Amino acid sequence: MHLSVRYRSISALGFSLGLSTLLGAQTSNAAIKPLITEPINDARTVVLSGNTRPEAKPANDQGLVSDSMPLAHLQMVLKRSVAQQAAAEQLLKDQADVSSPEYHKWLTNEQVAEQFGAGAQDVDTIEVWLKSKGFSINSVSLAEGVVDFSGTAGLVRTVFNAPLHRLVVNGKTHFGNTNDPQIPAALASAVVGIAALNDFMPRPMYVAKAKTTATGPLGYAPTYGTNYLSAGDLAKIYDFDNIFGIGFTGEGQTIVVIEDTNLYSTNDWVTFRKAFGLTKYTHGNLQQVNPAGKSACGNPGVNGDDDEAAVDVEWSSAAAPDATIVNAACADTMTQFGGFLALSNLLQSATPPKVVSISYGEAEASLGEAENVYISALYQTAALQGVSLYVSSGDEGAFSADAHQSFAYHGIGVSGYTSTPYNVSVGGTDVGYYPAIHPGEYFTTKNSPTFVTALSYIPEVPWNNSCAGSLVANYYGLPVTGPNSLCSNLPYSLNYYETTASGSGGPSGCATGAATVGDAYGNVVSGTCKGYPKPEWQSGTFGNPGDRVRDIPDVSLMASNGNLWGTYYALCFSDPANQGVPCGPDPGNWVGVGGTSVSSPIWAGIQALINQRTRTFWGNPNPVLYSLAKSEFGASGNSSCDASLGRGINAHCVFHDVTAGDIVVDCLGIYDCYTPGGLLGATSTSDIVFRPAYSATPGWDFATGIGTANAFNVVSAFAHLPTTP
Repeated sequence: MHLSVRYRSISALGFSLGLSTLLGAQTSNAAIKPLITEPINDARTVVLSGNTRPEAKPANDQGLVSDSMPLAHLQMVLKRSVAQQAAAEQLLKDQADVSSPEYHKWLTNEQVAEQFGAGAQDVDTIEVWLKSKGFSINSVSLAEGVVDFSGTAGLVRTVFNAPLHRLVVNGKTHFGNTNDPQIPAALASAVVGIAALNDFMPRPMYVAKAKTTATGPLGYAPTYGTNYLSAGDLAKIYDFDNIFGIGFTGEGQTIVVIEDTNLYSTNDWVTFRKAFGLTKYTHGNLQQVNPAGKSACGNPGVNGDDDEAAVDVEWSSAAAPDATIVNAACADTMTQFGGFLALSNLLQSATPPKVVSISYGEAEASLGEAENVYISALYQTAALQGVSLYVSSGDEGAFSADAHQSFAYHGIGVSGYTSTPYNVSVGGTDVGYYPAIHPGEYFTTKNSPTFVTALSYIPEVPWNNSCAGSLVANYYGLPVTGPNSLCSNLPYSLNYYETTASGSGGPSGCATGAATVGDAYGNVVSGTCKGYPKPEWQSGTFGNPGDRVRDIPDVSLMASNGNLWGTYYALCFSDPANQGVPCGPDPGNWVGVGGTSVSSPIWAGIQALINQRTRTFWGNPNPVLYSLAKSEFGASGNSSCDASLGRGINAHCVFHDVTAGDIVVDCLGIYDCYTPGGLLGATSTSDIVFRPAYSATPGWDFATGIGTANAFNVVSAFAHLPTTP
C-alpha cells in the first residue's frame, strides 16, 4: 500500500502563484461555476452560525487567550453547489445500482475533485483574501473542499470577529471561540465555516470492564459468572468458523483503523493472535503509519487513546485473521482530530484503503455545522472512491452529549461521526442472560487450548448497563420509572448502574444549523438544527420510522463490557501508564473491554471477507445490507430470525433480529426524560408519558438497527450479487 503523498505548501511558492498552477491535474475543475460572484467588501459581513461550541459560555469562561497564540492548520470548509451535491448523490446511487453503467465504477480522489470539488476560482479568491489578512496557506484539498491555513488568535479575533477564550470544562482547560465567526458577505456563498476554532476532541468508543463488588439489599449483580470472549468465541457465535473453513480469511485485504495515537506495543497484537490461535493464518500482519499528504500529519506518539488503538487492531484481526491491519494515525492539531487528517491523506494516496473503521465520536449538536459538513464531505469522498467505512454508533444510548456520565441530561442526539449517509453505523449488543437463560447452555466450563468456550450463537439483547434498562429492572422485580424504580433505590454497592453506558442509536437531529447555546443545557438539539435526510436505502425497512431523517445504527454486534450479564472482550494491552496490564498466559487476567469500538472493527473485518470473496469493492455497503434486511424482514418481520431464539435461530438468517431489551438510560432534567417521582427518570421521547428511548423491536430499531450478523450468510449473500453491470 502506498501511504504517502508528497506536496509543497502553497505559501512556499509565493503569494502571486495561483492554485491552478499548484494543483496540476486537479485544475480541470476550473470549469466549475464559481459561487463567489461579487467583490469582497470587508465592511459588509455575515455571521457563520452554528460554529461555536456549547461549552463556550460565561460559566466556563476564563478570559481571552493571548493574541500571539499560534493557530496552525485551521480548516476553512467550503460549500458545494446544489447541482454538485445532487450530482454526487446521483452517482452514489448509480454506483450501487447494478442496472447502471456506473455500477461499481469508483472514482479517484482527483476525479472527485474534478466533478464535485470546490471550484478553483473560488479557492483562489479565498486564498488571496486570507493572505491579505495575514494568514498563511498550507494546502488545499479540493475533493473535500478544505483550505488549510495558519495564523494567530489575534488574527482570528480581528479578521473573523471571533475572540478565543480559555474555558474550564469539567476541570479541564480548553480554548474556543465565544461567538460565531464572521466573514465578508461576498464569501458566504462559498464558505460554511471553520472546522474548528476550539480544541475539543472526540472521545474513543471504548468502555473498560469495571471492577465491581455488588452487595446490598438488592443482592448481587445479575451476572451468571464471567465469560470473556476470545477470537474463537467470536468465530463460533457469529459463524466466522464456516466462512474461514471455506478459505475466506481476509488474505490480500487491508483494514485501516483510524486513530490519533500510535500503538503502545505491536507485541500486544502478536500476543493476542498467539493466545487465540490466529498465528495459523500466516498472511496476517500489522502496520503502523502516519500517512503524509496535504493534511498535516504529525507523529502522535503514544497517548491516552492507545487502548482504543489496541482494541481496533486486535479485534479487526480476529474477524479477518489473514488481512493486513493498518493503524493509521496523525497527531491532533490544536483544532482538528488527527484521525480525520490521516483518513484525508489516505484518500489522496495512490492506493486508498477499501475498508476503514473509526471508533471515535462526538454529538452532532456539539460539533457545529462546519465540522459536521467537513465530516460529511470526507465520508462522501470515501464512498465515491469505493471505501467501505464503518463507524461506532456510540456508548451512551440515544444521548451522545452525555457519554461517560452517571445520567443523561441533554436530550436525544446522536454522534456526528456516525450519522452521515455515507458510512455504516455500528451499534452494540449484549448476551441475553435475562432471567431463565443460563450461560451453561451456551458456554462450556472448560477452555479449549485457544480459550474457546462458546458453543453456538447466543441470544442477544441491546447492550445497556443502566438501572433504567427494562431487563435489569425486571430482574430485580422493580419498575423502570417512579419512586419505586430500580434507579431510585440503588444501594451504594450498585451505583455503577447509574450510567449512560449502552449501545447508541437515534435520529440525526443537528447535522446542519445551530443548537441552543449559552445556557445550562448547551448541547440540546434545538434552534435551527436539522438532521441528514433519510437515505433511500434505509426508507421502507420494516421497523424504520417515517421520520424523514437518517437513523442509526445500521447494524450491531456484541459490545458489552461485562458489567451487567458478565460477558466482555479480552484485550492484550500492556501500557502501564494507561491502566494496561502484562499479557500473561491466561486472558482472563488481561484487560476487559466493551463498547461499540469493538463491534465496528469486527464489522470492518466482515467487509474484508466480503471483498475477498467477491473480488471487488463495495463502497458504502448500506444499500446492499438494507436490501438483504428488507428481504429477510418483509413487511412484518421474521420470527425465525429472532435473536432471542439463540441456538434455535434459523441457520439461513443473514441477520439476528434483536427484539428484547432497550437502550433506555437514567436521566435528569427536562429534555427527553420521563420522571414521575423518584431520584432519576428514564429516557423517553415524551416528558409526559413513558415512551422508551429506545426499545428493541422486530425488524429495524434504534437500539440495534437491522441486527447482528451471521458472518457466513452475510458474505455468501454478497457473493450472489453481480459485481459488474
